Amino acid sequence: MGGFARMDNNEITILVNDVEKGSDIDPQEAQQALEIVEANLRKAEGKRQTIEANLALRQARTRVEAINAIS
Repeated sequence: MGGFARMDNNEITILVNDVEKGSDIDPQEAQQALEIVEANLRKAEGKRQTIEANLALRQARTRVEAINAIS
């Protein structure tokens, strides 16, 4: 959930911490995970929990968006 991209002469190089193929994501599991992290964000107490919940939410949304993009 983070990285860098470099574009040069119609070529892009991407350096990331982690990668997951959209076709490997279980749609039901991804949707359930999104719902769980949304609930966790609503229950977050304090700055640290809120930051962690927002990061988890970003990842869960990205997984669901990846599924929708290949469907």
